[in-house]
Amino acid sequence: MKLNTDFVRGYSYITSDEEKKLERIQKSIEEKSSMLDWIDIDTCVSKEEKQEIKKVAKQLREKYQVFIVIGIGGSYLGSKAVIESLSPYFPKEEQREIIFAGYQLSSSYLKELLQYIEDKEVCLLVISKSGSTLEPAVSFDVLKNHLKAKYSNYQERIVVITDRDRGILRREAQEEGYLSFEVPKNIGGRYSVLSAVGLLPIALSGIDIDKLLKGASSMRDCFKEAKMFATIRDHLEYVGKNIEMITVYEEKLTSFAMWYQQLFAETQGKNHKGILPVVNLNTTNLHSVGQYLQDGTRNVFETVIKVKKSDELFLDKYKIDMHELNSLVQEQVAKAHLKGDTLSIVIEIDELSPFCLGQLIYFLEMSAAIGGYLLDVDPFDQPGVEEYKKLVNEKLEENK
Repeated sequence: MKLNTDFVRGYSYITSDEEKKLERIQKSIEEKSSMLDWIDIDTCVSKEEKQEIKKVAKQLREKYQVFIVIGIGGSYLGSKAVIESLSPYFPKEEQREIIFAGYQLSSSYLKELLQYIEDKEVCLLVISKSGSTLEPAVSFDVLKNHLKAKYSNYQERIVVITDRDRGILRREAQEEGYLSFEVPKNIGGRYSVLSAVGLLPIALSGIDIDKLLKGASSMRDCFKEAKMFATIRDHLEYVGKNIEMITVYEEKLTSFAMWYQQLFAETQGKNHKGILPVVNLNTTNLHSVGQYLQDGTRNVFETVIKVKKSDELFLDKYKIDMHELNSLVQEQVAKAHLKGDTLSIVIEIDELSPFCLGQLIYFLEMSAAIGGYLLDVDPFDQPGVEEYKKLVNEKLEENK
């Protein structure tokens, strides 16, 4: 993995005062003072739990065609990001299907999902620390009732990942005998993709979680690169560039960009501080949003996730491989945007593989946490998210 700062001239530096603050931040992170178990893979997931995840995934894949992952935010975005990044655009018929639910309140989606799975062998994977979050709770209730109406042993088709000791979902798992895994206590949802929360759905899709974790482990000492990325973003925010376009040139990375969006927005968007990250799919958006980035308000910068190697498809007309053409466009767009004062940070991975995605996930988690500390906000809470939940619950209580 490589961080390219060629297109953020004048912002890729660290002052002596910043270096002192970063030294304190690094010490705090290494001490794991708060919600930091994600920084070491063995506290993300133990060897025993990893083996259990792989064993259960293999057993379930032999029984079921479709897995419905029910969760919202960090409970589903990380696994969706990895699965869609590494899955073929047009899957073969025999491949196991991973469907996501519980991340919105669309009655049409849920009704059509029920119709779609009517004649399929289905397993539910429910991920919620408490079990009381509205969106996944609604979907779980509807889909569980669907299974109960069809199967006397419906409990065998439900797996939960929840708090070890407390919450509605833990109590139900104990009463009903669901197979269960634990949400780690000292890892927040948006940092949980390398725990059972993300690893079980990823394993169910058939992706090699050992390689994913190996890639993440290889970045354990990435503080130097991560602090540079975090500091550049901090400098850009300081000069008024407070909108970040998370730009990808490979459509498979769209959900990964959405995970990135949640990670940074929820980590740093507090106390009237933080950059607004926005997903930007190119080259598609070059013919729409690209106009704004070139000539619009100068409060935007880009973070480009670049894939170095991809499938080969030679274009006789242009005498170039199509992936090389994609890279050529990326380079020229960055140059054009630089002329228009839209700066670009480029994060390059070698290829779309479990190992490289593991590297990228770890690097971004570290960068997001450092950036939160640079802003003097708690990187691991989400008070704004809790506020809307409180108001919704108050209204629902009025209906009882």
